[in-house]
Amino acid sequence: MASGQEVVQIQDVMPTGANSATPDIRIGGSTPAEHIPVWDFDATVIEYLDFKCLLLDNYAGGGLTWTLPWMASTATANEVRWGVAVRRIADDAEDVDSSHTYDYNDVDDTAPSASGEFSYPTVSMTDGADMDSWAKGEEAIVRVRRNATHANDDMAGDSELVDLIGRET
Repeated sequence: MASGQEVVQIQDVMPTGANSATPDIRIGGSTPAEHIPVWDFDATVIEYLDFKCLLLDNYAGGGLTWTLPWMASTATANEVRWGVAVRRIADDAEDVDSSHTYDYNDVDDTAPSASGEFSYPTVSMTDGADMDSWAKGEEAIVRVRRNATHANDDMAGDSELVDLIGRET
């Protein structure tokens, strides 16, 4: 598979058991208006959202680059700190009832210049331990967080995650 090709299939979006981003709808300005589903991440506490994903068979063993399309509910300035982590669900090896430590790769992204405009930050992971040794044909939980308590996250108001896209690096 060539670098840049989508190799991750999202199978489900799963709110976390605590501190979860909340579902919302962004209403477009057309007639009739678009209804864009988003997940609101608060500006004052760390919130999370899980994606159950499959690493497709066309994955060639490189790293992964995650794109996180998002909008700001109200802000037009300052930074949001996004993080992405992977929990591999290996065959007959990973007990999802057991605790797992998520190791995040982070990116700071500046709010778009107008509320309702998209931003497309990326988070990169190298193959191996950086992505919990996730292998093609396996499922994983991919966790996204807004680290609102980090010093670099200073954007007021909610950030609205629209999607998660996984490409081979």
